[in-house]
Amino acid sequence: MSKDEQEKWKLVRLLGEDFILNILSSLFEAPKRFTDLADTCPNEKTRTYKLRKLEELEFVETASLKIGKRFYVHYMLTEKGKKIYQQILGLKLA
Repeated sequence: MSKDEQEKWKLVRLLGEDFILNILSSLFEAPKRFTDLADTCPNEKTRTYKLRKLEELEFVETASLKIGKRFYVHYMLTEKGKKIYQQILGLKLA
């Protein structure tokens, strides 16, 4: 198996992990704070781990957004993250 194929299978395995697609779906709708993702992934430790994995792949990034007079850290999909999520949505069963 080539290195490129290995990387693709690594990505497929990651996307199949619990909560990964839920997080991508939620962030596709709009940027969210860590606490806003609690419905998507209820365990804080797991949520932190999954978000870090998605950040490492450059699917997710953080930004400081102002709400009222305060700034909050939000997670949002990168262009790469949006593209992969749209490709997932486009999958068809044969």
